[in-house]
Amino acid sequence: MSSNSPRRPSSLIGWLLRWHPRLGAVVGLAIIAWGLSGLAHPIISRIQPSAEAYLYKLEAFSTADLLSVSEAAKRAGITQSLTAVRLLAWQQQAYYRLQTDSDIIWLNANSGAVVDNAERDYAVFLARHYLGDQHSAVKSLSLQTEFDEDYVFVNRLLPVWRVAFEREDGMRVYVDTASDRLGTVVNNTKAATSVFFRNVHSWIFIKNDNLRLTLMSICLVGGGVIALAGLLQYFLQWRAGRGWRQGRSALKVHRLLGVTVAITAVTFTGSGLYHLWQKQFVLQPVAVPTQSVAAEQLAVNWSAVNANIVQADMVAIDGQAYFRTWYEGELHYIDARDGQVLNDGERLHAIALVAQYMPTDAPIKATRTVESFNDEYGFVNKRLPVIAVDYERADHLSVYVEARSGALATVVRDADRYEGFSFAFLHKWHFIDGLGHTPRDIISACFATGIALTFSLGMFLFLRRARR
Repeated sequence: MSSNSPRRPSSLIGWLLRWHPRLGAVVGLAIIAWGLSGLAHPIISRIQPSAEAYLYKLEAFSTADLLSVSEAAKRAGITQSLTAVRLLAWQQQAYYRLQTDSDIIWLNANSGAVVDNAERDYAVFLARHYLGDQHSAVKSLSLQTEFDEDYVFVNRLLPVWRVAFEREDGMRVYVDTASDRLGTVVNNTKAATSVFFRNVHSWIFIKNDNLRLTLMSICLVGGGVIALAGLLQYFLQWRAGRGWRQGRSALKVHRLLGVTVAITAVTFTGSGLYHLWQKQFVLQPVAVPTQSVAAEQLAVNWSAVNANIVQADMVAIDGQAYFRTWYEGELHYIDARDGQVLNDGERLHAIALVAQYMPTDAPIKATRTVESFNDEYGFVNKRLPVIAVDYERADHLSVYVEARSGALATVVRDADRYEGFSFAFLHKWHFIDGLGHTPRDIISACFATGIALTFSLGMFLFLRRARR
C-alpha cells in the first residue's frame, strides 16, 4: 500500500496534464465568448439610448355630455362585438378607443363621430413624448404583432406601434397605444449591440432549440469541469513540489489567472446551466380566449359615475363586463351596464384572471399588490403594478397578473425561486449590490475578463504544444 501511495498523485497529475488542455480546447471558444460578452454587458447597458420620459400621465376630464359606449357605437354605425374598450382624454377631447376582431376605431366620446387616423396619430404622439423629440420627421409607422431582432421578447408588450424617425441614429420607438406605455427605444447602436450579445452570449444563431440547448449545456459543464480540474492540478503540483512555478511566462500567467478565477468560472457556468435548464420546465399557461362584448351591453352613464374621471378600460370578470375606472384618485370597478361599483373589484378580477391562465384546485393563501420589482418578481418581468395570487401548494405557487391589461406577468414556484436566487447572486453578482451598481459591474466584468484570458492562454499553450 505504501509503495503505491506516492504514485497516485503523480498518476492523477499526469492525467490532468493530459486531459485538462484537451477538454479546454474543445469548449474554450464558447467560454471565451461568454466571458467577453459578460464583460461587454455592463458596457452595452451604459451606451444604450434612454427615453426622455418613462411615463405618460393622463389628465382628468369632465363626464358631462359623454355618450355611453352603446350610444356612441350606434351613432357610428358599429355593429361588431368589441374585444377592448377604452375611454380617455387626449388633447382636451374625450375619446373611445374601440377594438374589434379586425380593427381599432376611435370615436369622439361626445358626438360618436369616427376619428380617422387617430390610432396612428396617437402612436406618433406617444413616441414623441417618450423620446422628447417634437421635430424629427416620421420615417415609418407600423403595427408590430410579433417579437423580432429589433424588438425582442424581453420588452414583453405586444402589439406595439413601431415609430421610426428620420434621424442619424436611426431611432425607433415602440409604444403601446392600449395602455399609453413605452415598449422600448432602439437606435442603431442598441440594435447592433443587441445582435452581438444575443448571438455571442445566447447563441441565437443556432435556430434549432434542442441543438442549442445541447451544445450550450456541454460547454457549460465542460467549462466548470475544466476550472475545477485546473484548480486541482495546481494544488497537487504545489503539494508534490513538482516545479509548479516553472515554465514560460504564458504558462505562469495562465496558472495565476486560473487559480484566481477558477471558483468564479464554476459559479458562472453552474448558474448559467441551472438557468438554461430551469427555463425548459416553466409552467405553461392555458390559452385564454379573447373577450367579446356587444356594444349595447355597455350602457353606463358616465356623468352618474362621477363628474370627472381619468380613464376607463373594459374588463371581464366571470363573463360580466366591467369598467376599470380611475376617479377621485382611486381605482373603481363599475358595472358596464349600470355603473354600480363592484366591491374589492381588482382582487376579484385578479383571481378570475389567474383561474383562467393557471387553473388549480389548491386554495388561495393570499393576494398581494406588487408595486415595485423585488428578488422574486424582477425587472425582467417589466409589468407594474401587478397582483400576486399565492396558493396553498407544496411548490408554493404564485401567479402574477396585470389587471390593467389582463396579461399574465409570470408564474413562480419554489424551483423558480431557487433558480432566480442562483442566477441573481452567482451569475449577476447581486450579493455585492451594497457596493453600488457600477462597482458591482466592474468587479464582475474583471472576473469575466479573467476567465476569457485564462481560456485564451490555455488554448494558446495547447496549440503551441500541438505544433511541436
